Amino acid sequence: MNHAKPLADNGTLKERASAMTSIVSYPKRCSLWGDSSFRGNCDGRLFLGLVLKYRPELVADPMMGSGTTRDVIAWLNRTEGTRIQYWGGDLSGGFNLHAHELPGRFNFIWLHPPYWNIIRYSDDPADLSACDDYGHFVERLRVCLKRCYGALTPGGRLAVLVGDVRRRGSYKPIVRDVMNMEGELGRLRSVIIKAQHNCRSDRIAYSRMEDVPIQHEYCVVFQRDR
Repeated sequence: MNHAKPLADNGTLKERASAMTSIVSYPKRCSLWGDSSFRGNCDGRLFLGLVLKYRPELVADPMMGSGTTRDVIAWLNRTEGTRIQYWGGDLSGGFNLHAHELPGRFNFIWLHPPYWNIIRYSDDPADLSACDDYGHFVERLRVCLKRCYGALTPGGRLAVLVGDVRRRGSYKPIVRDVMNMEGELGRLRSVIIKAQHNCRSDRIAYSRMEDVPIQHEYCVVFQRDR
C-alpha cells in the first residue's frame, strides 16, 4: 500500500465530491493507490469521487485486482479520519464471485470486471476473461452482478465500470447489456463516461481502421430501493 502524502488539492469531502460530473478524465495517473503495472487497472480517483459522493460506511470490491479500492479506503481513513469498513476479494486470492456470496451486506459495491477477453488474466474457467463466447460472458457477468445486488443494503449502490469491445469487425456493447439488467440490479441512477488514457492500444496506429477506436469506458450506477 502506498503511504504517500495526501493529494496537493486536498479539500473538504463536500468540495471534492461535488466536483464530479458525468464525464471524467484523468490523463496523468494518480500514484497513491493500486499498481499501474497491473493490466486494466483503473485510476482510483473515479472510485474516490463516488465514495465521497455517497458517503458509505460499508464498502466492497469482489474483483479488486491490484487493490486500488482497498488503498483508496485506507487512504481516506488515514487522512480524513473516516471509518469506512472495507472488504475486498479477487479470483487470484480464491474468491470466485460467480460461485460465492459476498460476506455480508454493504452500502456501496464497486465492480470492475474484465471487458470480456480483451485482456485475458488467466486460463481459470471461473475467470470471466477466459470466456470464448460473448453470450456466455454476459450470462456469467449477470450472475456476478446479481450477487452484488443481493449484498446491497436498502438504498445501497452498485457501481460497475465497463468498456465496450470491438473484435474482428464486430462491436460488443457490454455497457448496453449491463444497463439492460436494470430491474434485476435495482434502479439506474447514473452513467459516467470515463476517458481512457495510457493504454497499450494507444501505441497502435488506427489511420486505416474503418471505424473510430474506442477510447472511453462507462461507470454505470444502480441503487437498491429495498
